[in-house]
Amino acid sequence: MTPTEPTRRVVVVDDTPAHRYVMATWLRGAGFDVVEAGTGAAALELVTAETDAVVLDVNLPDLSGGEVCRRIKASEVTEQVPVLHVSATAIDAAARTAGLQGGADAYLPEPLDRDEFLATVDTLCRGHDQVRGIGRSARRLELLGESLVRVHRAGTYAEAVDRLATGAATVLDRAVLAMVVVDPTTVLRTLCRAPGAVLVRGTGTSPVLPPGPAGPTLFPADAVPDPWHRLAVQARLDPAAWWTMWLYDDEDVLVGGLALRVDDESDLTDDDRSAVERFVGAASVALANLRTYTEEHGIAMALQRTMLPSRLGEHPGLDVAACYEASDARLDVGGDFYDVYDLPDGRVAVVIGDVQGHSLRAAAVMAEVRLTLRAYLREGHTAERALDLLNESLRADHPEMATMCVCVVDPATGSAEVTDAGHLPALLVRTDGTVETVKRSSRLLGLPSPDGRPPAPVTLGPGDHLLLVTDGLVERRDSTLREGIARLTDAAAATAGREPDDVCQDLLGHFDDARDDDVAIVVVRRSPTAQAPDGTSAATSS
Repeated sequence: MTPTEPTRRVVVVDDTPAHRYVMATWLRGAGFDVVEAGTGAAALELVTAETDAVVLDVNLPDLSGGEVCRRIKASEVTEQVPVLHVSATAIDAAARTAGLQGGADAYLPEPLDRDEFLATVDTLCRGHDQVRGIGRSARRLELLGESLVRVHRAGTYAEAVDRLATGAATVLDRAVLAMVVVDPTTVLRTLCRAPGAVLVRGTGTSPVLPPGPAGPTLFPADAVPDPWHRLAVQARLDPAAWWTMWLYDDEDVLVGGLALRVDDESDLTDDDRSAVERFVGAASVALANLRTYTEEHGIAMALQRTMLPSRLGEHPGLDVAACYEASDARLDVGGDFYDVYDLPDGRVAVVIGDVQGHSLRAAAVMAEVRLTLRAYLREGHTAERALDLLNESLRADHPEMATMCVCVVDPATGSAEVTDAGHLPALLVRTDGTVETVKRSSRLLGLPSPDGRPPAPVTLGPGDHLLLVTDGLVERRDSTLREGIARLTDAAAATAGREPDDVCQDLLGHFDDARDDDVAIVVVRRSPTAQAPDGTSAATSS
């Protein structure tokens, strides 16, 4: 072995101390690290994945050398460790053949020739090094693939920079600092000091730029950029150099960087550099895609919100709140909507609905449906008749289907009618936490509706509220819709007496798990100080 090679560990197993002493002395003289064992059981305890070779006597007092070899090769941890059989008695061709067929990698009869013995052990170790190298390369490629998949799946810049740092640290088994440029004035940085370590994060207003051409850059320990130095101090890393590569998109725009902590540039092997280059190339694409996704998602959400009412208005006797939240799993606009407005007879219409599909077309149909229904109700039609007219219009002009729930509430008396078109049931939440399901089933819009849509009457007491949601809140791939509604009912009971805005936020928080659809929620509460028809406080007249 040359002085630059790592010390190799050899386990010498022989029940004769003199034989064991000779072999161990030869190996130590040649630079090997030797561990000795006099029995098969002791040998099995000493052989590990870090063992480079085993010199194994065929005849042992407890287990045969053949059995020890078989157990070494049968273990997933030590199956690749080479075994050299030696024997002073089993030296004929049949014994040597049996040993090799039993799993041994080489077989030498005693008395041993020193040079042949050392050359054989060295050859076995070098072969084992190659096998290890192939295994490490395969494992690194596996980790690289897994890490890049996670980077590509990042839905936010914060997720991307964290996954970039943790993935590179895992692949390269060293401290890594990742940088992601969000926009010209926002830069996110994450340092991972070792695989599995707690991350250290920082935010800046400008990226660290390459000091020259945009190729790999080595920042010496005394010239580390200040933002990186601060993170390294927080991570309790000793001063060191940082070898850096920059990430650019296909338009040559800087999107990030990846810095590796090194002693010096020679600290990186060719495999390290190759892995970093592949990581940087794929990560550049992932960050460019994330930027495109983020921009398009912002445009889609802005468009979605322009199609929803900008304000819910003031409705004396009622407190109303609504919210809409887009799914992180979708980019395109959806058909969820809500609406609240006064009617000519003094009542208030509260509407929620969901047009089939996720596309610009679905959003356009949603806007048309919302405004058409508003026109029908304000013309004086009952909710049942308005939905029938809307259904005829939808079937004549569009292939989409829609679900809808219309609640018409009299603020003075609290009496309400809930008319349904294939939507989730409305929930009436009493101030004492009792929850009542309000629904009379009817077909969704877009289909023939021969049976009509009779309204379900209900009365809101002071402080009671009606809760309307779209199915994105409760639908999950791993549970049924019935289970989702039951979960919603339990959550709604806990919102009794809460302000409508707080109810919306409570429900969003309660269902803040893996939803893959948009969500709309409307809460209409009869004011706790509402007046009864005779002018007395409704809270005390009942």
